[in-house]
Amino acid sequence: MVAYSNYETDPRLPRTAKAFTSQGYLVDVYCLAREKSDRSVRENGVRIFRLPLQRKRGRSVNYLVRYGAFFLWTTALMSIQHLRRRYDVVFVHNLPNFLVFSATIPRIAGAKVVLEIHDPAPELLSAIREDGPPPWLLRMTEVEERASLGFADSVITVSEPMRARLLAIRPSMPVSVVMNTPEIDGFRRPPAGEPMLPGQWLVYCGTIAYRHGLDLVVEALAKLTPEFPDLGLAIGGEGPEVDAVLALAADLGVADRVKFLGLVPTRDVPKLLAGATAGVSALREDDFGALVFSMKVPEYLAAGLPVICSRTRTMRDYFDEDELFFFTPGDVDDLARAIRELLGDLGEATTRPMRAQAKLDTLDWSRQSDVLVETIESLIGSA
Repeated sequence: MVAYSNYETDPRLPRTAKAFTSQGYLVDVYCLAREKSDRSVRENGVRIFRLPLQRKRGRSVNYLVRYGAFFLWTTALMSIQHLRRRYDVVFVHNLPNFLVFSATIPRIAGAKVVLEIHDPAPELLSAIREDGPPPWLLRMTEVEERASLGFADSVITVSEPMRARLLAIRPSMPVSVVMNTPEIDGFRRPPAGEPMLPGQWLVYCGTIAYRHGLDLVVEALAKLTPEFPDLGLAIGGEGPEVDAVLALAADLGVADRVKFLGLVPTRDVPKLLAGATAGVSALREDDFGALVFSMKVPEYLAAGLPVICSRTRTMRDYFDEDELFFFTPGDVDDLARAIRELLGDLGEATTRPMRAQAKLDTLDWSRQSDVLVETIESLIGSA
């Protein structure tokens, strides 16, 4: 597997590796080190090769330099390891998509290449920059995506809207949907010890970026403070908008009601959710947000929390109006209305997540991993 990410902090990587090793496959992972002192290791049947290059945010040119360094390192090391180990399949997580070309030598030698498109690159680029990317950069991203799709033997993506988008680009391409959902049982079990958030707290745990709408939640919290003086917002994660969100809370006079927890390890997320009042997913519905399934929603539901969720196209496809507390994406007043509705109706706050939980079995990672393994085995069988 290849991923420009950290094995310890990106839940996709250990989940995917475990799905393969549980079927008897040997797995090598090429990824980033979280700290410069991190070393390549072998654990639970997985060899983890780490490039001591930290993932940092910055200008586009910095991303390209780091992507390029990771690509060259992965290409060289994977080619050497292939001569020793003979890979059957190279599984590449985007972003960037062009990491599929690091598998050139294994592919020439007969290995199959799978590209997992978790984030649609052109739409994500547009969502990151509020003023939109330069036309040349957007065009380059579209060309890069098409070339990468053409190189891959099979593609995996995370939702039906994403599948439809990719098939519009290459109608004959095999595309499977493997949703990036958590292992539900880990959230259903009550965690040991005291809850991290005693009291009345809304909680968000994930990437802190403009597209995820945390600024909208802070504004709604400020509007509701006179009605719900004990209500607070707990934020766990990291991202480019941390300082902006905290500054907004200070400007609106609710800094004491916004608790920033930093990056919460995956193993501690159930304990964080155990003491919360509700989970929040405030994704904006631009071209990117319309395609994305919020992985946080099934985590909240599995922990028994009611969920306040923006009514994006993909989330409407999977959940009904009587299962989540939906609000119009980007609308602070409607978000405040949804929070008020949840806090004012304890009956619905209990029954809606119970209705939604009926769908968790189909969304659980155990079901998704079956599709993942079937996709890989079909490729190996055709090799």
